Amino acid sequence: MAGSQKLDPYRVLGVGKDASADAIKKAYRKLSREHHPDRGGDEARFKEINAAHQVVGDPDKRKLFDEFGPEAMRPGFDADQARRFRRQFGGGHPYGGGGGFSTDGLDFDDIMSMFGGGGRRPRGPRRGADATSRLAVSLSEALTGSKRSFTFSTGSKVTVRIPKGVRSGQRLRVPGKGSPGVDGGPPGDLVLEIAVANHPLVRIDRDDLEMDLPITFLESLRGGSITVPTPTGTVNVKIPPRAEAGTRLRLKKRGLPKGGRDTKTGDLYLVLRPTPPGEEAPLSDQAIAALEEAYEGSDVRGGLDFDT
Repeated sequence: MAGSQKLDPYRVLGVGKDASADAIKKAYRKLSREHHPDRGGDEARFKEINAAHQVVGDPDKRKLFDEFGPEAMRPGFDADQARRFRRQFGGGHPYGGGGGFSTDGLDFDDIMSMFGGGGRRPRGPRRGADATSRLAVSLSEALTGSKRSFTFSTGSKVTVRIPKGVRSGQRLRVPGKGSPGVDGGPPGDLVLEIAVANHPLVRIDRDDLEMDLPITFLESLRGGSITVPTPTGTVNVKIPPRAEAGTRLRLKKRGLPKGGRDTKTGDLYLVLRPTPPGEEAPLSDQAIAALEEAYEGSDVRGGLDFDT
């Protein structure tokens, strides 16, 4: 649909005007894979698909297109001015006569100008659009950094360095791995949005980490030093005597590093969880009798008074 042909983004993507955002995204992904030049597809068709998705794949641009039609994609289009004209004169708009919105003269370059204000884009080599993708990284990769290599569905191979201290929502840019350029222009970049995967044992709280630490009842009563595996290596931890469930022990600089020039590192918090013996090692009658004797005369629920 390059050249002087008119562009109906819904028709290009093969969806109805009432299609959901998910349906539009699904259609776009399917068509872009089928027509990607790296897979032998037609470059002009691939450009049409991307241009159409730039309109109806963006909620704000789609809303303007649905309200004003292709006129909304002309360079310098002013939606507020068009609405004022409608209210004053009814029906028509300041960019064309009559009561409707003409599509005459709309071509691919108009679409690529995308609601711009600054005139028509010059013809000639143009940089390709940036491509975005989600990249899931493990907690270990976030703590120490890593290098990952993978292949996209288009067959393009990418190697990216994941810096230590990376956070969910952070973006990494890989130059030259986006959509191909137009008319000999350079390709766009690949933008990877980081998502740090949940860990079954560790919780992330900004720069800090938190994990439950099972201890025996005897360790919670007597206290003492124990050896604990953590995400950043094995450490010796001192348990205070008579430690209660939920007690938090702070291990400084065992959390997530900031990365970059800032060398600040978060902390690791161990949450004590006294654990009864398992079925394979039940308490003996003698141990139970000793516990009964230790608690004799004490009222651990004496403070639960709702009458005062």
